[in-house]
Amino acid sequence: MNGLPDYKLLKNEIGTQFNQFNIIRGKEFIAFGEDVWIGYFCLLDGSGGLEIGNKVSISSGVHIYTHDSSNYRMFELQKDPNGSHIDRKPVKIGNNVQIGANSVVLKGVTIGNNVIIGALSLVNKDIPDNCIAVGSPAKIIKCYDNKQMSFKSFINRWFHRFTTIFG
Repeated sequence: MNGLPDYKLLKNEIGTQFNQFNIIRGKEFIAFGEDVWIGYFCLLDGSGGLEIGNKVSISSGVHIYTHDSSNYRMFELQKDPNGSHIDRKPVKIGNNVQIGANSVVLKGVTIGNNVIIGALSLVNKDIPDNCIAVGSPAKIIKCYDNKQMSFKSFINRWFHRFTTIFG
């Protein structure tokens, strides 16, 4: 099925590698970079392919989906034991990314490098490099020219603005 993993072979793992409160589906189809941190109560779905870059923080409660079965229910399709009734597309998360608490990333999305996703965001489309996106659906509120500042400076400025606004 388009190079995707055999749906019948996907397994759920609970409480492995990161902490005892996560669910990771299809771990063998997830590529983890170096220095990846995953908070409590996250769900990572590798059934459609998931690539997570280096220096990525995924805050508590984040769900990352690489599949969608809504058409199966909406159009009363026949359930296929091989999973062909489920639409699967890969998700790619770049390097130096922070995904805020309780956010949801949907199938087929690419999140670029040096990106911050605000808490409670619904990421349903691609987010380019060097941007901050927030909301449901996520909207880009700021982008930075990578030549103007380092990522550390980018984070410090964003954090200062956030704490100034919200105390």
